[in-house]
Amino acid sequence: MLEAIRYSRGSLELLEQRDLPTTTLDPATRAGADIAIEQRDPQEITHFRGVRVAAEVPVWNPSFDVTPAALITGIITEAGLISPSRPGGEYDVPAFLAARRDKAGVEQAAAAENGHGRQAQSARDPEKGVVAAAEQPAKGTQARGVDSDDSRPTGAAALQGSSPAQPLGRQGVREFVSQRPELAVHVGEPSTASEWDVREVGDGNINFVYIVTGPAGALCLKQSLPYVRMVGAGWPLTQARLAVEVEALRTQARLCPRHVPAVYTFDRALAVVGMQCVPPPHTILRGALVRGEVFPRLSEHVAHFLAATLFNTSFLALSPQAFQEQTERFVNRGMCELTEQVIFTDPYHGAPHNRAASPHLATLVGELRRPRARLAATRLKQTFMHQPQALLHGDFHTGSLMVAQDSTYVIDAEFAFCGPIAFELGKWVANLLLAFFGATGHGHDTAKARRQEEWLLQTARESIDGFLAGFQTLWLQHGASEDGGVASASLFEGPDELVPVIEAFLQDVTRDAAHFAGAVMIRRIVGIARVADLETIQDPQLKERLEERALSFALPLLYGTISLKAALEGLQEELRSA
Repeated sequence: MLEAIRYSRGSLELLEQRDLPTTTLDPATRAGADIAIEQRDPQEITHFRGVRVAAEVPVWNPSFDVTPAALITGIITEAGLISPSRPGGEYDVPAFLAARRDKAGVEQAAAAENGHGRQAQSARDPEKGVVAAAEQPAKGTQARGVDSDDSRPTGAAALQGSSPAQPLGRQGVREFVSQRPELAVHVGEPSTASEWDVREVGDGNINFVYIVTGPAGALCLKQSLPYVRMVGAGWPLTQARLAVEVEALRTQARLCPRHVPAVYTFDRALAVVGMQCVPPPHTILRGALVRGEVFPRLSEHVAHFLAATLFNTSFLALSPQAFQEQTERFVNRGMCELTEQVIFTDPYHGAPHNRAASPHLATLVGELRRPRARLAATRLKQTFMHQPQALLHGDFHTGSLMVAQDSTYVIDAEFAFCGPIAFELGKWVANLLLAFFGATGHGHDTAKARRQEEWLLQTARESIDGFLAGFQTLWLQHGASEDGGVASASLFEGPDELVPVIEAFLQDVTRDAAHFAGAVMIRRIVGIARVADLETIQDPQLKERLEERALSFALPLLYGTISLKAALEGLQEELRSA
């Protein structure tokens, strides 16, 4: 069955995702009642690993079901739409297939007569016949290849025919770059475009990312389609998110140029941005953590980025008018709704795309469906929605950082919006903790895993402490001026009066960051889009133990029964006594 998830404001529902291949249509089957439905083994429902986990009750376990024709609006195929004879009526599948065969025969005859068959087309285009080899991703890169070169025109027509609802493909990328001097200068002369290497390397859930390499260097193109990539057209998503991301990247690059890639150009119509290609040996942090790597300067870089971008875009640093204008400029409703749904709503009820409640997590998942957890999540959601304090990256985690030993870049700011500072800090710490809980599950030797565990806890502590110290320093510097907003010198006579105000504010931030960290960890374990830190663990029993441990750790953070500092100290003590 070809399924997708469609998002509406309050829920998610299943629907058809992709065209139904005509090869799966059986013209000899007159009605759904003629379809034999296999009944699966009842133990698939009642047993787990040979042990009964359900009550002694009758089981009905069909392998699929049949949708009545009256409930189908139309059947979408790669050859077109099959409509009913009348609303709620029958579908004449045999007649549709016969008409398709007749049309194909006419087209083939015309192509043969004009000499434009597939072989002639391939001979003209040097890429035909080597597409498979050209599309192989670079070693170590997870590329979800979109092979659109076979069906796309070449030359200027490649872009003229482009749609903001379709991936550019390799040839479309070459044309896009070669026609824009501000991009081509980073890759090579447009006349060399046919020699450029184009790889689709997006390993995220939402967008397409291309790396273009030529004689002069490389650049990155990011394309946002009007739907969630991992689901398809059934889950629509506004392309305006890319405009928000571009504006956020430019703002953050101005405030923290060491850690943000430069934006070269933005095409709003095609929803494509061209930006600096972060060079090797930089790699996505999450993958590096799974490989057992450590980056001693990471906490320093993260603390600097968070303090510089969060304070300087906050209501503390900007005038009321400037902050209000910024808040309006970064309205990102579609992406915020997505966050509200997957973090603060779906894990706390039976959302269709949630992870099935495995026996080892059943008790903890049951805890999430109780009033205490739902109330905690609802309060966090309210804070997320109604507490604009600064411009947030919005998706600040280990998958949004590219790292080397002495350098860090923050990418993928499409979730940017003005929100609570604690959310940014909490999401970061949550993802470090998920990596911590998964560290012993990837087959590394004991010493290497232990070293990484200790480094992850240290990085979490130093990220928090460094951010708090940097934020306070900036606030004190800004508060010394007469136009220092809510912390101006006209309100406070020197640091002695201002410091207690700063400390109280930051205490609230760290308290709420703990709650947000718990919610983010919960989502990544039981909700959609789980993390490689745990998902790639090969030993199923070890994976179960580590997931259960992580989820057990997250609940007290959500409830607020333990602070981040105490939680991290507790993990450190466990390591010492192990």
